[in-house]
Amino acid sequence: MKENNITKEQLLKKALFENEPILFSKKARFISYTTKDTTTILSNIASQPRFSTIRQRYKVKLFLKKILTKMHYEYILYAFTSKTILYIATAHHIAQNELNMQKLTILEYCKKSNDFNDIKEIRIYRDEKYYKQLQAEKKLHQTLKTQFQEEKSYGIFDNNLTNQNLYNKVNKLKEIISKNKLK
Repeated sequence: MKENNITKEQLLKKALFENEPILFSKKARFISYTTKDTTTILSNIASQPRFSTIRQRYKVKLFLKKILTKMHYEYILYAFTSKTILYIATAHHIAQNELNMQKLTILEYCKKSNDFNDIKEIRIYRDEKYYKQLQAEKKLHQTLKTQFQEEKSYGIFDNNLTNQNLYNKVNKLKEIISKNKLK
């Protein structure tokens, strides 16, 4: 008699706590056509006009990654195109010289490419301010990683080891911890 008067919410609770297969069935009960998957959402965001420079720089990045060696590609901080010129920013003068040697090769591949066949000139320059900013961020990140956790123990624990060598080592650790806490 009570089961006939149960609401839908109470039935779901009952199914959850009794672990009935109704709740965990793979059959879709409701399909929403307004929901989108992540690729659709990201492609909609990327298609916005304000992200055009990001799309363009990504194409240039993929293109340069395909045609350059790993060493030469790692010299590049960023690259972009403007009309008929491909701009490549490097970190330092050695990278600039190395990539200047590769200009003709890059230009040949640009002529063969569908996306970059209008490129007539390549300009390679140093962006030392951006490079220094990246290096400062790396140093900060490394220092944050190397900071050690503060010892919270007071060295109060029993040493029940039977091996005499290990017993002595644990006692030394215990003494070091207790001396550091007294300071």
